[in-house]
Amino acid sequence: MKIAVVVGGWHWPLHFFENMALEAEGAALFVIAHRNPELPIVREEKREILSKATGPLADLDRKLYAAFPTVAELRNLGWIYHDEPNICGDWWFFNQWLEKHDYRQYDVILNCHDDTYLTDWMGLFGPGALGLLSADWLLKANGRYPEAPDAYVRGSFEFWKPELLDRIGGKIDLGAVELNREGKTDTPAGLQALSAWNATGVPLRNFMVNAGLANRVAYLSDYYRISRWAIEAERGFLHYQDGAPWSFEAGVERYLRPGSMADSHRKGVEHSL
Repeated sequence: MKIAVVVGGWHWPLHFFENMALEAEGAALFVIAHRNPELPIVREEKREILSKATGPLADLDRKLYAAFPTVAELRNLGWIYHDEPNICGDWWFFNQWLEKHDYRQYDVILNCHDDTYLTDWMGLFGPGALGLLSADWLLKANGRYPEAPDAYVRGSFEFWKPELLDRIGGKIDLGAVELNREGKTDTPAGLQALSAWNATGVPLRNFMVNAGLANRVAYLSDYYRISRWAIEAERGFLHYQDGAPWSFEAGVERYLRPGSMADSHRKGVEHSL
């Protein structure tokens, strides 16, 4: 099975890039950079917030951001590094990759953000998570929430089959992008500051529904932002909560192992994964 991993590079936790390289051993690893990991602001943003944040999820953030890579270190880990304009996030990263690479040479492509914590459950690319490629899914996301509309995906952690990319013409329709951040290197502080980008997932969702393909969107879990294998951050931090916090909280209790951060979250006792 030929796999590609295409990551949107903005927050730059070394923990993610090291662990994904191990988990996806043998895969083609690509990172599309919308700001350089060596910019001082990359570290300063995280350290300022994490110096004040409290609680077990903040502790997990501190583990995620314990170190930041240089471009040379990323390449030494096997990542193919591309600088691209920071026009929009989410699937804009993926479209920039699709413009320059032949997706048909891969059996499956994982596209995700770099502010993702990979748990100690192995097998993200094995039958436990990815499943059999012969299965009927075209798009498999990390998680959803029960109230989500049909064919909902977050746009931040999805496995794609080439068949779906063929059906949509090899490029994801993102609609009219109303917020352009080209040239900016800061992460907006407000959780709603980038909300205009949430609309970029609507055209694909409408396509899947109208084409009768909603039942071919699958999920690693029934919880928002979290599965057994991965926890997605909000605007760079696991301890931030915005969309569907009730679902994320339930997923924390459901998926993280006893004695891990999940227990500390429930009982107020600090542990680490």
